[in-house]
Amino acid sequence: MEELTGRIFNIQKCCNRDGRGMRTTVFFKGCGLHCLWCANPEGISFKPEITLNPVNCMGCGFCLKKCPNGAVFMDEEGVMQYDRAKCTACGLCVQLCPTEARKQFGQDYTVDELFRRIYQDRFYFEHSGGGVTFSGGETLMQPRFLYAIAKKCREYHINVAIETCGCGDYEAFAPCLDYIDFIYFDIKHMDSGMHQKITGRPNEEILENLKKISAHGNEICVRTPVVPGWNDSDENIRATAQFISTLSAVRRYELLAYHRLGINKYKILDIEYPLPDIEEPDTGHMLHLVEAANEILIPAGKKCFYNIDNSADE
Repeated sequence: MEELTGRIFNIQKCCNRDGRGMRTTVFFKGCGLHCLWCANPEGISFKPEITLNPVNCMGCGFCLKKCPNGAVFMDEEGVMQYDRAKCTACGLCVQLCPTEARKQFGQDYTVDELFRRIYQDRFYFEHSGGGVTFSGGETLMQPRFLYAIAKKCREYHINVAIETCGCGDYEAFAPCLDYIDFIYFDIKHMDSGMHQKITGRPNEEILENLKKISAHGNEICVRTPVVPGWNDSDENIRATAQFISTLSAVRRYELLAYHRLGINKYKILDIEYPLPDIEEPDTGHMLHLVEAANEILIPAGKKCFYNIDNSADE
């Protein structure tokens, strides 16, 4: 029988913004949404992807000579180029590149292989109250692997958090919930038509999944990435607050300010950035939205917050 594997596109050590304490954040590859502002476009496709950053390329030609599919070529100006249609993501060019101009996003790990990477950081977890956070992409797109790695971490007393947009088959990922200590759950927009416009899918399944997860009892913090002109209206934030005010397991609602930090990733993936003219929301507007949400949440014993530096609130 073939051993279970999960496809991961990044592992970040010593993170302090993905849950309580010092954490190792593991990014699952593949996502069912295509949010216009996605800061991790390398996590959307489940397929492995090779990137070329021309700033780091010194034109040594190793990749050109060794590529088995002829996907690498040099243009008339002597600049190395990359034909994605011919690339099979074999990774040979990444191994040969001396300047890390090429990177591969998407590597398959067995449960034991990934756990060894996580367990290396147990000292930091123990002394900071941290643990591992499974992010994405979308964690729920690989439910069997999420279940196996979360269960393994629980066996070794490692705190497990996930970041999810709720896009997945609840019956498939429900068994994972017994091994997850904390959940960050994104709600992009309460209007289903607008949700489909900005993410590629309606939101009925996502909202229903949040209801079911809340009923299971996992601690949840709902998040909304606030994108000017798309979901930053008082009406949308109030509607979100009204929805989560009825969910017993949701105690906190965090507003995240839109940022442009992922734009360079689109360039090296040869993807056009969908929102080139959107500016980051100002602090005053963010605090106004927090106040609007708290008019609904505080009477319900819950809290909306916004951290200017995007750090944890506790």
